[in-house]
Amino acid sequence: MPHPVHEDVLRFIGDPSADSFERLALEVFAHQFTAVDPYRRWCVGRGASPESISDWRHIPPVPIEAFKSVDLCCAPPERVFRSTGTTQGAQRRSRHLMPDLRLYRSAAVYSLRSFLFADIERIRIVSLIEPASERPDSSLAQMVAWAIETFADQGSGYAVDERGLDRDRLIALLRESERSGHPCCVMTTTGTLIRVLDDFNRHGLAFRLPHGSRLMDTGGDKGAPRHLSRNGLLHACWSAFAIPGYFSVNEYGMAEMASQFYDNVIADRLAGRHRARFKVSSHWVRTLVLDPASLAALPPGTPGLLCHFDLANAGTAMAVLSEDVGRAVDGGFELLGRVPHAEVRGCSLSLAEWP
Repeated sequence: MPHPVHEDVLRFIGDPSADSFERLALEVFAHQFTAVDPYRRWCVGRGASPESISDWRHIPPVPIEAFKSVDLCCAPPERVFRSTGTTQGAQRRSRHLMPDLRLYRSAAVYSLRSFLFADIERIRIVSLIEPASERPDSSLAQMVAWAIETFADQGSGYAVDERGLDRDRLIALLRESERSGHPCCVMTTTGTLIRVLDDFNRHGLAFRLPHGSRLMDTGGDKGAPRHLSRNGLLHACWSAFAIPGYFSVNEYGMAEMASQFYDNVIADRLAGRHRARFKVSSHWVRTLVLDPASLAALPPGTPGLLCHFDLANAGTAMAVLSEDVGRAVDGGFELLGRVPHAEVRGCSLSLAEWP
């Protein structure tokens, strides 16, 4: 049976007035300190405990590397998600053991509704990300499956199978949206998107998708045939799909977290705000920008390591120290790239400390 704190977090995800982030973060920390033995040892080694910490900002974060060698889970897992392969091989993939899939689903659906589908109830979804049935260990595939289940209109479909991208299927789905006047949402990894854009450009293919069509890409340009700047990608998407920049949303997520971050552009457009593009998340997530050496908080505008505090990770590790570099802005953060692992020295981030 899920721990009572999971119910508190679920209520808070659905209703931000039901509780406060600060109180729940300390409650989740106490739960994880008690239930996750490797994490408790990590905290004790830093002189941290529920009795000594009264501010969520001081909760010791788990280095993302630890997910590759330690099972961080408060109860037997309902699902295990794994990160994509690394240059170190498949055995070095992170694993996220989720004991309560409701937390992930609630967080994913709420954020999709807030930052990608805020202006619509249903839309045709064209996915270039494999079905969850074919990639059961992919948290991204599961998120897309929930997006289709919750928001997809008739005419939606996958344009990818076990052999890879189904180009003919993709073209047919886009032409049908163009012909019928029904907007569609393309959901894809950035690497696949760049390959598709290059293919369309080589073959002189372009689509005039209906107004309200949108695109979500994720994952950076891992696996892409070339690097393409964000502005270059936005321009290419307008040329290929007639999707404007304010309907092109980049998602930033990781297998080690149940929550995601999105570009602010659709939410800002609906609110009548005009701001630069940056990453935003929902009310149950906080992000600090930390000095890579000391892990001290940095002032807004100063680049540093992104450290995320995600209540939807109540069953695993709420505080996650990433290896991504960003800088805080008013209302969110800008994602700048990755830090070389050799520079991540804060708090002696040695895996030898994780039994």
